[in-house]
Amino acid sequence: MPRRRCLTLALLFSGMLLGRALLADDQAIWREYGLVETQTANQGKLTVTRYRMKDTTGALAAWEWLRARDAHACTLAALCSQDANRTVVSDFNWVLVFAGGRPTAAQVSAELQALPEKHDSSLPAVLTYLPVQDLVPNSGRYVLGPASLHEFAPELAAINADLANGGEAQIAEYRLDKKTAPVRLALFEYATPEMARRHTAQLQKTPNVHVKRSGVLVALAIPPADSKASDVLLGRVQYTAKITWNDTPPPSPIKPLYQLLLNIIYLSVILGCLCVIAGLIYAGMRIYRRRYGTLEADEAMTTLHLTE
Repeated sequence: MPRRRCLTLALLFSGMLLGRALLADDQAIWREYGLVETQTANQGKLTVTRYRMKDTTGALAAWEWLRARDAHACTLAALCSQDANRTVVSDFNWVLVFAGGRPTAAQVSAELQALPEKHDSSLPAVLTYLPVQDLVPNSGRYVLGPASLHEFAPELAAINADLANGGEAQIAEYRLDKKTAPVRLALFEYATPEMARRHTAQLQKTPNVHVKRSGVLVALAIPPADSKASDVLLGRVQYTAKITWNDTPPPSPIKPLYQLLLNIIYLSVILGCLCVIAGLIYAGMRIYRRRYGTLEADEAMTTLHLTE
C-alpha cells in the first residue's frame, strides 16, 4: 500500500511538473507574440476569451497558433477559423476565441466593435512569398523567436536563425503527393540580402537540410524530406523586390504652363477693357466740351474736306 501511494504521488508530481513545463512553453510563446492582456467573459452558453496583442503581426501569429488543424474558414471576420467546438477570429491587434457553441455574425460584430485600443498595421511580408500550391490548410505557423521556432519546428531549434534582428519566418506543410507524407517548409525573411546570404551558408552546413536562397528569403525543407520533394517545393519560392517610394513626386510641368497661359489671357482681356473704357471716357469728354463751348481753338480738330 505505501508503495502504491508513493507511485501515485510520484505520478501526480511528474504530471504537475509536465503541466508547468507546458504552461511555461506557452507563456514563452505568448511573450514572443506580444501578449498584453487576456479577458474571459460568458455570454449565455458562449465563453469569449479575448487576447490583446501589441500589434497585428502578433495577433496573426496567435490566430494561426490557436486555430485547429481540422477547422474551416468562415466569414465572420477578416481572419476567421471555425471547428465543431471553437471559433477563432482576429481583427487589428485582437484575437477572440468563442467556445461552447457557434456565435452569430451579430455577436462577433458586436464583440469586435466593442474592443478598445485597436492598432492597425500591415501584415508580415513573408506571407506574400509563401507558396500556395499544395498547401495543407491551417498548417501555417508564424515564428517570431526561438520559443515559437522550437514549438513548431523542433528540428531547427539548434539553428541560429537570428530572428531577434528583424528576421521572421513561417512554417507550413505541403502535400505534394497523396501517397507520401506532407513536406514541411520553413521560410525565413531577413532585412537585407547579406543577412540571408550569411544564414544560407550556415544552414547549408547542416546535414539532411535542403536550402535555397532567393533575395532576402531563405527557404529550407525540414527533415525528413527527400531530395526530389524538397527540390520541387523549394523551386516554388521566388522573391520579387517591391519598392515603396515615399517622396512627393515633382509637379507636372504642363499645369504651370497652362496656368501661365490663362493668366496671360486674363491680363490681356483686362488691359483691353481698360483701354476701351479710357478711350470712351476721353471721347465723351471732348464731345461734352465741344457741345457746351468749352473746347478752345487750339484744341479743335482740323477737318480736311477732301470730297468733291
